[in-house]
Amino acid sequence: MKKLLLVCLLLSFLGVEAQHKPFQFGFKAGANLGWFRSSADNYENQGSAFGAAWGFVADVYLMENYAFTTGFDVVFLNGTLEYPSRSADAMDGILTRKYRSKYIELPLAFTMKTNEIKGLRYYGQIGFGLGFLLSAKGKDSFLPDDSNAPITNDHDITGDMKFFRTSLLLGGGVEIPLSGDTYLRTGIKYDNAFSNVLSGDNAMNPDEKNSARSNFIEVNVAVIF
Repeated sequence: MKKLLLVCLLLSFLGVEAQHKPFQFGFKAGANLGWFRSSADNYENQGSAFGAAWGFVADVYLMENYAFTTGFDVVFLNGTLEYPSRSADAMDGILTRKYRSKYIELPLAFTMKTNEIKGLRYYGQIGFGLGFLLSAKGKDSFLPDDSNAPITNDHDITGDMKFFRTSLLLGGGVEIPLSGDTYLRTGIKYDNAFSNVLSGDNAMNPDEKNSARSNFIEVNVAVIF
């Protein structure tokens, strides 16, 4: 009896496995809107900016409607931040910096899907992102306290940002079947940084750390095979 039960369970498991792939892979592209948030005194966000992303998607199915989603995203994340600073020639003032940063982010997310509803499947995602800074450039406008003429320049600011960026990922969207096991996934993702992305001390006040978190909302599309 026990052997018969074991055989039945095995056949049932194999039947479920035959109905859907245990792994699926694909490619994605997206557009994002990024901004800064800071709890430090006098560090203020000065508007959001558009960026982009592309990457590779991997779904590892735990059950038919539940998957562990990972892969990698190359994220171009932009934004503008204003804060007190001191120039190289010891002038105090206000620095307005437009950040253009590039990360490679590894998502670690849990994806939940509905059964088909009129040919479509809806999904939700929650997880974490681990980002690694590849490069960063800044477009600076420095206004000295005793002047009305800002000093502008563009330069590499990779050393002014931290290498790691950790974040909370929340997303959702719809999957549209194309042919066989191939489908189009499109959705929206909110990426909220846990950690400070700036490094070093404030040039005007060395006792204060540079501090801000970069967040973004992304609209994306992926083809999954």
